Amino acid sequence: MLIFKCGLVILSSTFIVSLCFQVAQETNSLDTGLAFLYLASGVIAGKIIYDRYQHIHVLGSLTPNPNVTSFANKIASFSASFLSAGFLIYFFLFLFKVGNNSLIALNIFICGFATLYIWMQCIITTYIATLYYDKYLSILRQCLANLSFLLLIVMAVFGTITSFLPRDGTSGVYLCLLITSMCSYMLAAIFCVFILSYEKEYVYFSEGLRSDMLLDDDCSLDDESLADVDSLYGTQEFTTNPIVIKSNITSGKVS
Repeated sequence: MLIFKCGLVILSSTFIVSLCFQVAQETNSLDTGLAFLYLASGVIAGKIIYDRYQHIHVLGSLTPNPNVTSFANKIASFSASFLSAGFLIYFFLFLFKVGNNSLIALNIFICGFATLYIWMQCIITTYIATLYYDKYLSILRQCLANLSFLLLIVMAVFGTITSFLPRDGTSGVYLCLLITSMCSYMLAAIFCVFILSYEKEYVYFSEGLRSDMLLDDDCSLDDESLADVDSLYGTQEFTTNPIVIKSNITSGKVS
């Protein structure tokens, strides 16, 4: 899909240019380009996250426990909102060349909500696995969530230590800054990979809600959910072989 192709290019370019910005000593020539890439990455990531929220909002009633799925989706949306707000603040602080301590604190804030978002989406992935099953996708997301949590702890510890140490150019301060910065970049890479993994579900859901996706006997689809699906996918009919979903589904086909 076009949005994921653009996302792969823009997010990767932002990550690479950011690393160059970190390594280079004189970076004034990179400021404008990096600021543009930050903004473009935020727009693309926001679009993918918003579409993901809509998908889960529509399909949550099909999961074994729709209340848990709905609650996790709301928490994920709140964390994504704080993540977006923190990203915009970081963008403006970057433009106005604010001190490192403020940027480190804001980085921890952003990475914290990014990690919360990833964990909520892992919970949602577990529940929507009843609609379709992809073992490797579930394992990938769980590994990314576990790694992001560990990196967040390391980043928070060394970032806090850095804020208390005097900036006298000693090796201890440099090491703490290096570890904090590397954790920040690794968390950014994890988040990018995580949201780009939604492409698999875009493919599933863009084809329509097929009856062979319903693997749980307790799953049900009411008229309100069907109306939401129609609004999300237009007038497209949802078919699978000779089976067409026209009304309430009381049980799913086990495959």
